[in-house]
Amino acid sequence: MSISKPKLNYHDQLEHLKTKGITFISMNETEAIAYLMENNNLFKLSSYRKNFNKDITNSRYLSLDFSYLVDLAVIDTRLRMLMLEIALSIEHFAKVKLLKRITLSTNEDGYTIVQDFYQQLRTDNERSYLHLMNEISRSQQSIYCGDIYQKYSNNIPVWAFLELLTFGSFISFYKFCADRFLSCDQDKYLKEQDKKMLDEFYMLLDVKHIRNASAHNNCILNNLKTKTKKIKKRSNLSLTRALSEIGISATTRSRKLSNERISQILTCLYLLKCIVHSEETIKYFTWSLHEFTSRLFRNNNYNDNLLIKSTFDVLTLAIDKWFPLK
Repeated sequence: MSISKPKLNYHDQLEHLKTKGITFISMNETEAIAYLMENNNLFKLSSYRKNFNKDITNSRYLSLDFSYLVDLAVIDTRLRMLMLEIALSIEHFAKVKLLKRITLSTNEDGYTIVQDFYQQLRTDNERSYLHLMNEISRSQQSIYCGDIYQKYSNNIPVWAFLELLTFGSFISFYKFCADRFLSCDQDKYLKEQDKKMLDEFYMLLDVKHIRNASAHNNCILNNLKTKTKKIKKRSNLSLTRALSEIGISATTRSRKLSNERISQILTCLYLLKCIVHSEETIKYFTWSLHEFTSRLFRNNNYNDNLLIKSTFDVLTLAIDKWFPLK
C-alpha cells in the first residue's frame, strides 16, 4: 500500500530534516534553501542519509550535517558522468576486440556467425529472438544507422550487426561468440583468450547496469551499506585477484564487493584497464579519474563515517594502482 505524503515548502523541508537529526552548521539554512531551489531536490538529496548511522532510538541521524549530503551529491554527479563515459569506451573497445577475433578466424566469413546467433536465440528463447528482431528493425527509423539497416537487413555481416545492437544485446552476442570459439579452439593461446572473453561477459553485465543507472541520472553512492550475498558470490575472480594484488585485504574485498554498487564501479574500472588499449584513451581517463579522487576528500575527510571513508579509500587505491599518473 502506497503512502501519500504532503508537498512541503522549502522551509518545511528543512524542518523535516531537523526532525531526523540533520544539522545546518557548515551550510546554514538560507544556503540550504537556495541549494534545494536551484541545484537539487529533497527526495534525491536526502537519499544519501542512508550512509549514516542513527542513534539508539533509530529515529535521528548521528553527525550528519546538511553539507555532507550536498558533498556526496556533487561527488556522485561526477562519478555518474565518469562511469557513463568509461562504459561507452568499454563498449567500443569490446566491439573492436570481438571484430578482431572474428577477422583473424579463418573459419568465420562474418555472416554465418550472425545467422547462427539468430538461430540459437530462436531455439533457446523465442521471446528473446523476437525482442532482438524488433530492436534491429527499429534501426530503420534512426537517422544514425537507418542506412545500415536498409543496406544489410536481408543478410547482415557482423561489422554492420554490431552497429545496430543495443549494449545489452551486444553483451549476449559477446558471450555467444566466446562460447562458439571455445568449442572449436585448438590453439592453447586462443583458448586462453576466449576464456578471458567469457570472463569479460560477466563483467560487461555489471558495466551495463552502472551505465544505465548513470545514463538515467540515478544516484549511485546513496546506499553503500546494503550487503547482498548473491552479489558477493558472483564477484568476479579476476577482479578479486586484481584487488588483492594492489593490497586490498580479503576482509575489505568481501565487504566492498558484497555491495552491488561498489562492485560495479570497481568492475568498470578494472575492465577499462583490461580491455581498452588506446594510450590516448587511457591517458584521458587517468587524468579524469585522478581529478575525481582529488575531489573525494576535498570538503570532508569523513573520519567520522568509516563506511564512506573506506569506500573512497578503496576507489582511490584502485585508481592510483591501475591508472598511475606518469
